[in-house]
Amino acid sequence: MWAVYTVIAYFVLALIIPIVWASAGTWRRARLARQVTCPESGAPAAVMLDPWFAVRMHALGNDELRVRKCVRWPGCAGCGRNCLEQLGRCA
Repeated sequence: MWAVYTVIAYFVLALIIPIVWASAGTWRRARLARQVTCPESGAPAAVMLDPWFAVRMHALGNDELRVRKCVRWPGCAGCGRNCLEQLGRCA
């Protein structure tokens, strides 16, 4: 019976490893702080992206990004987040 479990485990690993490998690059790129120009004030601002959201969207074939932190928050927390257009693709 252990032989069946071993074959199943290898099959699961063969499916999981490529998925993790492909997602790791997106996660690494999305977790770094980015320097952008704030469209509202024209001043430079540092933003942190949500890496897990980027991985989920990349897995769905979507290049949507989400800001997790910005140096201009909480004062400008209700902004339209148009600075994301400067970042382009994260994949």
